[in-house]
Amino acid sequence: MRKPSKDDVSKPKVEEYSYKKEFYRDAAVAADYDQHRFTTAGRKRRNVRKWRAIQKAFAETTDVLSVLDLPCGTGRFTGRLAEMGVNVVGSDISLQMMYEATVSPQVDHPGVEGYVQSDAEALPFQNASVDCIVSIRFMFHVDPVTRRRILREMGRVSKRWLIVDYRHRYSARWVAWQVRHALGLLREKPERVSRRGLQSEFHDAGLNIRRVIPVRRWLSDKWIVLAEATHDEPAFEPNLAEERLRDTDLDGAKITGKLGEGRRSTVYRASWQGREVALKVYKRTAIATHARKHPLPIAEFEFSRNSQFYAVPGLDRYVAQPLAFAVTPGVQAIAQEPVNGSLYYFFHREHHGDVPHSFAGHLREILRLSHGARLYDVDLHAMNVLVTRESSGELVPKLFDFNLIPFTVRPQNPVVGWLLAAGLLSKKSRDRRRLRRFHDFRHIGKRLLKFYASTG
Repeated sequence: MRKPSKDDVSKPKVEEYSYKKEFYRDAAVAADYDQHRFTTAGRKRRNVRKWRAIQKAFAETTDVLSVLDLPCGTGRFTGRLAEMGVNVVGSDISLQMMYEATVSPQVDHPGVEGYVQSDAEALPFQNASVDCIVSIRFMFHVDPVTRRRILREMGRVSKRWLIVDYRHRYSARWVAWQVRHALGLLREKPERVSRRGLQSEFHDAGLNIRRVIPVRRWLSDKWIVLAEATHDEPAFEPNLAEERLRDTDLDGAKITGKLGEGRRSTVYRASWQGREVALKVYKRTAIATHARKHPLPIAEFEFSRNSQFYAVPGLDRYVAQPLAFAVTPGVQAIAQEPVNGSLYYFFHREHHGDVPHSFAGHLREILRLSHGARLYDVDLHAMNVLVTRESSGELVPKLFDFNLIPFTVRPQNPVVGWLLAAGLLSKKSRDRRRLRRFHDFRHIGKRLLKFYASTG
């Protein structure tokens, strides 16, 4: 039996993750799944190598008594995990896949406590409820933005350990893909992560990588990643934040709900001075990191940048109005106009690229007005632009995040600083490059992920 072809029942016909979430729920797909993937001699050897790498990762963990196998699929490793003497819960979005696991004699073990249907983006488990999460043959199905969201959710549920399978670039297969693509024999290269990209994804999700274990160096494009959930950000207490905002410009702010969360801050819906506002509260790590790079506290810095853009005639149409900021020993926060809309990246995907041509004109106008006011490094990318609908019905971009320190203020290296000072590098260069790459979503995974997908 060879690998599944396009005609086989269990072979997805589209690479889109949202499609696959539904595809694998089909009973016929679940029944055919193992037959095409794990039954031949070669694939059994691959399974053995993958399991050995997982065991190496487990050997470096401590105090693991409970494991969540996510997604467990048809139980490829669920039974083996239980044989290690831990209690295992299998979880998958597909009831049909989990049913196949329950009737498989290879998975039958008293250590398998049961199965729970779940979406990895919103797990139905309490914080720190299992010692370890194992996730195999999953992440290569998922786009970089969603991967970060899933990793963060796994980090929430795991007390400490995560063992995750990733597909990488450092293999003969990747080299072959590169050659075929260059020769025009391969239309699109599969998405694979670099070591730097891997570090970025885990860091953005609040996880520390402990070890990366190659399944088969150079001959396989699979890594087993052992990571730790840091849980270094304490649970947010609205009452405490409100108390610490007293006697500041944000005195009287009352938090009424949560809008979204990113690596640097959490955004809340709040009432203040008789109006609804978006209240951005910065995380401790963001405050400390910014302090090493700039003399102004991050809340004051972002408010200042936001105010500069908003004050430019015509640019206020495209910028969320800044209202106030507060810097105290216990909290840093800013309040700004709440914006109803969706991040461009998600809007583009949801509407299958059906975006009015005039939208690109608005993006160019943002840069024209900004550069005319000598404001640079607008941070114009698809995860930092909200799509809003004006009263006329026209779709326009809206900027809401200004915590990026411009490279014109803090060059990334001395060479860039020298080129800027000598006039050999234009201050507009980064903005122009980002506008050209605005629809190159391959770079989204390298950006700051903000869980601000919808503020409506």
